[in-house]
Amino acid sequence: MITITKKAADEIILSTHNPETQGLFIRFAVDKTDNGFQYLMGFDDRNDSDIHLESNGVEYVLAYEQKALLKGMVVDFDQIDKDSDYHFVFMNPNDPNYEPPKEEHAPDKSDKK
Repeated sequence: MITITKKAADEIILSTHNPETQGLFIRFAVDKTDNGFQYLMGFDDRNDSDIHLESNGVEYVLAYEQKALLKGMVVDFDQIDKDSDYHFVFMNPNDPNYEPPKEEHAPDKSDKK
């Protein structure tokens, strides 16, 4: 459903050491706007109607009604360019503004250390 790269998974797992996030799951969501998609990510409880999955050792949830909007998305943690800070990057083929990364910039989605 959603692929969380190893770099993104490491960053999320680091955040789970915070006592305030214990027992919570990462939730992914998207808001459709006039300018495309706005991505939301944060720790949350699991609801009975949620989809609950795992990628690269990270358990995550999403609302069932978000399934079509998030299917096939890749979440990475990287720099957009060499002068920027690291941050989460959402690559979603369902987003009308999505442009796939060039081959040399494509994220490594494997679970290799």
